[in-house]
Amino acid sequence: MGTWLTARQAKEHGIDPDQVTDLALVACIASLIGARIGFVVLELPYYRLHPMEIFRFGEGGLSFHGGLIAGVAVGIWFCLRRGISAWQMVDLVAPAVALGTGIARIGCLLNGCCHGYVTNLPIGMPVAFGDPSLRHPTQIYEGVLDLALFFFLYRRRNHDKFPGYLGFVYLILYSVLRSVVEIFRESRYLFGPIKIAQAFSFLLIIVAGLAIYLLDRGYQARKQFEGQRSTP
Repeated sequence: MGTWLTARQAKEHGIDPDQVTDLALVACIASLIGARIGFVVLELPYYRLHPMEIFRFGEGGLSFHGGLIAGVAVGIWFCLRRGISAWQMVDLVAPAVALGTGIARIGCLLNGCCHGYVTNLPIGMPVAFGDPSLRHPTQIYEGVLDLALFFFLYRRRNHDKFPGYLGFVYLILYSVLRSVVEIFRESRYLFGPIKIAQAFSFLLIIVAGLAIYLLDRGYQARKQFEGQRSTP
């Protein structure tokens, strides 16, 4: 769905849709590898004792943030190789990533992974594989929020900000919603009440916010300079 949506928008911006299909293929492969590496790093004490299990993808164990880093890195490399504006592609891809992630959480729900804590609230569901306990359905929480993020970004696809703006907005808003979902999700803590995903999300918020500030200043200054040059 994300690839189809991006290809459709790319055509409207003069980019060959076949380029998007190729990009999706290499980015998907890179994301899967990066997601697995990220998970292995987080669970390194276990995989040191069971190194052959690193290659058992079928048993689960993927890190979203690891996949995001690898996918973005390979995506930028791909754009540079093909002579495509990486910043323009970031704007096109950002809504699609939110859409794809929202749909992917349906898989998490069906698989019984990425579930929340046991709860007595009416919203509790048996969403953990092999466990009938009623838990927070954090797969649904994030899926709904991801789809809301998709609609938010898609409505702003024709923004007048600097190229790549939507990508940084995605990083900030996804990090916020992920941090909120982590409150209810059964996942590992890094220190105190802060979980690993929350810490990484906080870092992304800072980096993306700083990037928006600096890039927007440069973009506005360039527009002002070009406006002055064009004035007779």
